[in-house]
Amino acid sequence: MRKKLAEEIKIQVIALSNNRCCICQTPFVQLHHIDGIRSNNNIDNIAPLCPNCHSQAHSNNKLTANLTASRVKILRDKWYSYCESRKEGSNISANALLKLKNLVRSLGLADYSWQKTFSTIDPMYSNMPREEMIQRIFATSNRDDLLTALETVRQMYGSKLADPSSLEKFNGVCNAFGIGFEELG
Repeated sequence: MRKKLAEEIKIQVIALSNNRCCICQTPFVQLHHIDGIRSNNNIDNIAPLCPNCHSQAHSNNKLTANLTASRVKILRDKWYSYCESRKEGSNISANALLKLKNLVRSLGLADYSWQKTFSTIDPMYSNMPREEMIQRIFATSNRDDLLTALETVRQMYGSKLADPSSLEKFNGVCNAFGIGFEELG
């Protein structure tokens, strides 16, 4: 009998992996039960995999190097270690998320909703509160991902960022994440 995976476990795996596949580092993951037992929801039995790697983990094709349970576990642990080391050396200031949340609160409703915008990338965002989305989306130290996310926020609040004061605050948010405003597309 399959037991539903607890939300705390999902969040922990997403955080540990920067929401990237532990095999190929593709963003936005599915959670794989390493031992194949869907009721074993121990965090040590869960690996973040993209849909492609997830299907390979369930494959028994004799002509390829399959993603066996032991391989997945080794690669997952190496990826978690890498993600942790990146977080420790990240150029993101400790208050960057707080600055972004405060700016978003002060701007009010976006021209385009957070749920609609980010659910196109991952359906889990369609019912998620904005604060939690910000926490997940911006919890990466990957510079390209931060650039894309900040550019998306700029577009979502386009009309409200026409005000010089708001634009200056947004520039401060970008700087807190180690991104120059002029770098945005």
